[in-house]
Amino acid sequence: MDKPTFSKRVSGGTRVYYIDTHKDSKGSPYIAISEIPTDKSKGPRKRQRIFLHPEHLDEFQDALNAAIDHIKNDIER
Repeated sequence: MDKPTFSKRVSGGTRVYYIDTHKDSKGSPYIAISEIPTDKSKGPRKRQRIFLHPEHLDEFQDALNAAIDHIKNDIER
């Protein structure tokens, strides 16, 4: 995979998340979201990755925002 054009690291307990933007071989942008266990976690340290292409960003963002709102509302109860 090529070098990201943007990268953001988020620490979360026994996981580290990376949100990176890349360009494919045709120059089209996409987002790669990676999850990597830290040394504190048990088991193998296997990277999990998903890729989001521009045509799916709005739908993914809507679904993610709905899930975040659901969790926040559930916590406030």
